[in-house]
Amino acid sequence: MYRQNGAVSEQLGEVPGTSFTVGNLNPGSRYTVNVLTRDSAGNVSWASPPLTFATGAPATSTCAVRFTDTNDWGNGYVGAIDITNTGTNPVSGWTLAFTWPEGWQSINGGWNGNWTQTGSTVTVTNTTDNGTLAPGGGTTSVGFVGAYSGPNVLPVAFTLNGTVCSSG
Repeated sequence: MYRQNGAVSEQLGEVPGTSFTVGNLNPGSRYTVNVLTRDSAGNVSWASPPLTFATGAPATSTCAVRFTDTNDWGNGYVGAIDITNTGTNPVSGWTLAFTWPEGWQSINGGWNGNWTQTGSTVTVTNTTDNGTLAPGGGTTSVGFVGAYSGPNVLPVAFTLNGTVCSSG
């Protein structure tokens, strides 16, 4: 199995059977792969058509994020993000980060947090009034106005202070 990484093709692995498990994938990332087969005489097939898939967020974590497109008008929308501390310790001071799946997506400003975007990475940090998330369900909500010029593919993986959050 080969991964297409821009113009470079990287071999992910080889197996004698018909199934392959790929490891070391980043949560919330898109991957494109091709499969080549070898017959019993050692002849290699043409590459399969490319298959693109995305990895999701973990099922359990010490944080949870719910991302919602609340009002879409075709090239922009209002996004709402609920951030929940599902751990046993309070979170004092937080940074939420995610990466846009497509290069044509951006934020045009937000509320209830300090928003920045560098390349395709978006970060939002707490304000003075929402900086502590109580353990076992403490939640805050942030929002933004987003823009896009192609399909609006919503992000699927978020980190809170570097920890990958479950999503739902």
